Amino acid sequence: MQETSGNVIISAEPLTRFCTAVFMKLGVPPEQATAIAVNLVAADLEGVASHGVVRLPIYVERLRAGVVNPRPNIRVTRETATTAVVDGDNGMGQWVGMRAMQTAIDKGLGANCAFVSVRNSNHFGAASYYSRMAVAHDMVGFSFTIGGINHMTPWGGAEAILGNNPLSIALPAGEERPIVLDMACSVAARGKIIVAAKDGTPIPDDWATGPDGRPTTDPVEALKGFVLPVGGPKGYALTLMIGLLSTMLSGAAFGSEVTDMYEDLERAQNVGHLFGVLPIACFESLDVYKQRVDKAIREIRNVPRVEGVERIYLPGEREEISAKAQQRSGIPIKSSVWSELLKVGESLNVVMQS
Repeated sequence: MQETSGNVIISAEPLTRFCTAVFMKLGVPPEQATAIAVNLVAADLEGVASHGVVRLPIYVERLRAGVVNPRPNIRVTRETATTAVVDGDNGMGQWVGMRAMQTAIDKGLGANCAFVSVRNSNHFGAASYYSRMAVAHDMVGFSFTIGGINHMTPWGGAEAILGNNPLSIALPAGEERPIVLDMACSVAARGKIIVAAKDGTPIPDDWATGPDGRPTTDPVEALKGFVLPVGGPKGYALTLMIGLLSTMLSGAAFGSEVTDMYEDLERAQNVGHLFGVLPIACFESLDVYKQRVDKAIREIRNVPRVEGVERIYLPGEREEISAKAQQRSGIPIKSSVWSELLKVGESLNVVMQS
């Protein structure tokens, strides 16, 4: 463990052990605690700090307040050969998400395209964690969720009634890395604004507005206001559709039903997700598919580049490169976030060890 340029550098293993121990102190069973911790640290390894351990303090706060169930009885409430509705019993979103995506994968192993809708879950971290699960089984993976806070207005509106509702799609490849899209429907994920607020650094003026509706570079004011949709009205329409897909098939909360994961520590959130898989073999020979995807990747990567661009990346490629590099060199954690982690550890008598 070392400190440099406002960051603390720590290896993934001790950080995972720390998060696991924190969750176990709060009554989360060991298998679940480990899986959730691995999920969080995976985001930090990939350089997606907005969905990594920066979220640990609010998860701890919600578990302590009793508005998240540490030992959920996750069950399928409705099912066909290719679909299921999963009730997460108000469990941690990461654990519910993994279980639900595995249900979709299991159905896909029977040479079926499958979709699984989820209700009574919570914030599940980075959407790509779940879509990637399908890639190992030669399936295209889909992961959608509604946000745990309403902080986007309908286009032309002046009241937040939508989340930024992320989606992820992961396509297997052959010799090349998988193509993994993971995006929120806002210009920037709200988690990035949270990280900037904790670090005291300004944000670009096209990320969010303050509560007065005017663009702001102050992340604290941005957290009081609204995030801006990517592509204007197109981003609004996209976040609306993802929100509806994530909730209307299962009975999860939408619109005015959505509570604030940071401010409301009295009510369960009933977050909804939708997971899906398309087994490649249902459509095309696996060898032919992988050869064609590899060819497509190489064609895109090798187009002429504009001046100053060293490399063209496919979606998800930077994250995979980052994860491999930081697995060796360690994960940079902002000093402000590090201090919060240590406070969480002290409150639960869990020591961060290098």
